[in-house]
Amino acid sequence: MVLVFIEAMSDSSTFDKVAARNMLGMVKRNCDFWLVDVPKITSCIHKALACINTAPARRSVMSLIVWMADKCPGQVVSTLLTIAPPGDSTALALWEVMFSVPHTLQNVLKELLIQLQDRHYRVLYTHWVDTAILRLAILASSDLQDEEFAPMYLVMRFLRQRRPAVLSLLLRAMMTLSQRGEMAKKMKVMLPDLMWVLQYGNKAIKIKALVVFRNVMAQLEREKASPIAVQLAEFLLPFFDD
Repeated sequence: MVLVFIEAMSDSSTFDKVAARNMLGMVKRNCDFWLVDVPKITSCIHKALACINTAPARRSVMSLIVWMADKCPGQVVSTLLTIAPPGDSTALALWEVMFSVPHTLQNVLKELLIQLQDRHYRVLYTHWVDTAILRLAILASSDLQDEEFAPMYLVMRFLRQRRPAVLSLLLRAMMTLSQRGEMAKKMKVMLPDLMWVLQYGNKAIKIKALVVFRNVMAQLEREKASPIAVQLAEFLLPFFDD
């Protein structure tokens, strides 16, 4: 039933927002009958997404992948790592939407931490590029104190790279993580690298970096950070005019 529902979404002439909401609600209410098929459903979503063009349909499919990642994160993560070729744009869109929801992000990062240590799997291009995602997962999944978080990041420096797809995914995760005040405070060690990203990133990446900046600065300004805030405000001002 779920597979038929997903495939029907690629036909924009027979699909609208009300149908999407009703069908998705029905699917979720009867999840006991299809949760065993999460790998098949994940594969079907990956295959069909490029043909789903209407906004309500895409939102419904994205909502479904997030919901499954909450219920069965291991199966969703392992399926995407297995079926998607390196750098696959559809898979990157699915990773990004899962990275956009706080609870889902935590679940997915924990699974990536386990599964990306197996070099057989790839999210992006090569093992070395995937290391950036793995390092983010280590930082986010570990219960590190401020004095431990900063030196660990300074060793990793995963923001210092120029592949837009990598930076975009990392920053999407950081946007979500920095919504938590405790994590945003720890991220102050990343400010110099975020400034580097703002100098060399494209427009979409700069927007994401600015959101992270805003979340981190909101915490610093509460902790006697006015000199830092002034210095960064002067640096950031031209980007708001861009």
